[in-house]
Amino acid sequence: MNKDYLRFTYAISTASLIIGLVMIFNSVSRGQSLADAEINRQFGSMDTDQYNMVYEAGINQFLVLGGIFAGSGLLIAILVSFVLLLKSKPAIEEELHV
Repeated sequence: MNKDYLRFTYAISTASLIIGLVMIFNSVSRGQSLADAEINRQFGSMDTDQYNMVYEAGINQFLVLGGIFAGSGLLIAILVSFVLLLKSKPAIEEELHV
């Protein structure tokens, strides 16, 4: 495999992992922002139950999306590391078919 290809793949997986973790850690503030935007859209008044529902739904959206990004980044990094491990087998083992 080409070293540039591996560096690019690691960079993509690292970026995906970082984006996912940031989304997870900022999910509460993002949920609050979505709920506040919904209050402004309804001209400043909203039932408390509706506010809590929009707030929790916003939090859950960012938790799920952040988990998908973080999980895919971690999975890509593990798979690339496994491929590198398989590619680095010594030539003697390949001759012996071990």
